[in-house]
Amino acid sequence: MSYDEPFHEPFGPQYVRPPQGPCPNCPCCTAALCERGRASVLECAGHAGDEHKATVRHCPCSAESTRGTLAWRAAMIRAVTAGTEKPLLPDAEALLRSLAAGEPLTDPAGLLPQLTVRRYAAFEECRPVVTEFGRAYLAARTEPRTATPVVVHDVDQKARTARVVVVAYSTETPVTVPMDQLATGYTGLTADRLPGKVLHAEVNTQVDDPDDIVLTRVRNPQLPPPPFKPGGFITGLLSTTGTGQAGGEE
Repeated sequence: MSYDEPFHEPFGPQYVRPPQGPCPNCPCCTAALCERGRASVLECAGHAGDEHKATVRHCPCSAESTRGTLAWRAAMIRAVTAGTEKPLLPDAEALLRSLAAGEPLTDPAGLLPQLTVRRYAAFEECRPVVTEFGRAYLAARTEPRTATPVVVHDVDQKARTARVVVVAYSTETPVTVPMDQLATGYTGLTADRLPGKVLHAEVNTQVDDPDDIVLTRVRNPQLPPPPFKPGGFITGLLSTTGTGQAGGEE
């Protein structure tokens, strides 16, 4: 057979997806998967195929326990909203305060599981401790919260975050918040319409780190006050996610 003659493959061509690069920050995922997981409350496991979910579960790049991930921001908002609008029963809150103070555990009513399910408490070396979310809840029970304008600077739709200027906190230091907390039915805004808009929210302005700023009761002053539901924006976050493979995005 001459090379000038056409070559016919008997079984057709094979198309192989090029391998994706590993994530430089973890041993379990590709860089593409971690980028997607960090921007989702479902984390990396929520975007991996069934055969890879166990491998990527609890990936530190997207974990709720890792500051800055969307899952972490959502959990902080849930904790603060619960503290301001739907608190624990008195006995459960007293137990959480006792743990935060380092007092010996006494739980005759068996309330500790309530705190662990909410992720306000966790076990370290077989002993219960208060988590960052538990401390955020406790702070929200007593810390002052200021009603303030919030100016949307810009939006990163891929990361599902927005940078805002919280006027009562700082007019020079931008604060990163979940995009889906601002683009909701409560504000009547979509993500592409957020930049430049002035919203109103209640904010813990006494913190030092801008990442510790948590907005609650976000509203659009041009619309009637919405019927707030604690943590309601999380539904919007979940509705935007899909399923992918451990190798990366579909």
